[in-house]
Amino acid sequence: AENPKDVVGHLGPEPLADDFTAEDFIALFAHRRGRLKPLLLNQSLIAGLGNIYAGEACFWANLHPARPVDTLSRADLTRLYEAVRQVLRHGIVLKGASFDDVYRGGNFQNHFQVYGKTGEPCSRCATPIERIMLGARSTFFCPHCQPDANAA
Repeated sequence: AENPKDVVGHLGPEPLADDFTAEDFIALFAHRRGRLKPLLLNQSLIAGLGNIYAGEACFWANLHPARPVDTLSRADLTRLYEAVRQVLRHGIVLKGASFDDVYRGGNFQNHFQVYGKTGEPCSRCATPIERIMLGARSTFFCPHCQPDANAA
């Protein structure tokens, strides 16, 4: 494959790129419908966010992962933009998450706020973390810090 597009397909913008601004991020969600976390996982919308990082970013931004994106305000999206960038940077500093003996050295799994923590107390408010299925993926959240007022 001579053309990089043939290899990577049509990926969305890289969230840590220097020229990727909050305005660019907000524009990605204009006229979109659907639930927040599944959209964050859509690689043609935004590149490089996996299940764990998307869930952690929702927690950092205090947004319910099932919230309809058309209910998000500019302030919500700006907070989410910052959270996405922070959680990715945090993961890079900690060398990613290691779950097996093949890829050792990652330490991010020791810093998860919600991922895999069903029933454990939230680090902010001590409310037990809950797990739901969203887009066939396990999704973890704090029902107090990430209220579902708009996630009918």
